[in-house]
Amino acid sequence: MSDAAHAFLSAMDKLPRFDGFSFRGLPEGSEPPRTVVATTGVHASSRSPRVATEDFTSAALLVLLNRTARSISEFSAHPEEREVVVLPGTVWRPLVELTVPGYSGAVYVIEELDLTQSLPQPTEWGATLAELAGRVQRVVQQDLHGERSAVNVPGKFAGTWSGQEIQPS
Repeated sequence: MSDAAHAFLSAMDKLPRFDGFSFRGLPEGSEPPRTVVATTGVHASSRSPRVATEDFTSAALLVLLNRTARSISEFSAHPEEREVVVLPGTVWRPLVELTVPGYSGAVYVIEELDLTQSLPQPTEWGATLAELAGRVQRVVQQDLHGERSAVNVPGKFAGTWSGQEIQPS
């Protein structure tokens, strides 16, 4: 690992955990995780579906149920992007695919697994799958009816999800 990558990850480790929703746009032809995967790199995501999909131009929306990501909005040159960083090595499983009235793309929800079984259950997710689906749909619909946003760095929040499949032992 390069010195710059090591310094970046070391800085991220010093920030508090973020345990809520964030979003990432998926381009046409990009597949969401279909099995349990560990991320193989850093992924930028946004608390805003509109920002993540570059103003709803992405083919699909990936909803991340984070447990250990890091919110870096307060340090960003563009705090309105509401950036959340997903760290390498986090383990994810597909949870549910949703439709959101008014949004033509598929919405894929993936959950970060708590391999340590020591983290509190995030309250933003809801207690049931139906409650989670309703919350995700409300957030996406709010952004659909909100104001357009500038795309400051094309591809920053929209792109493939790189992960390596985890084989059960």
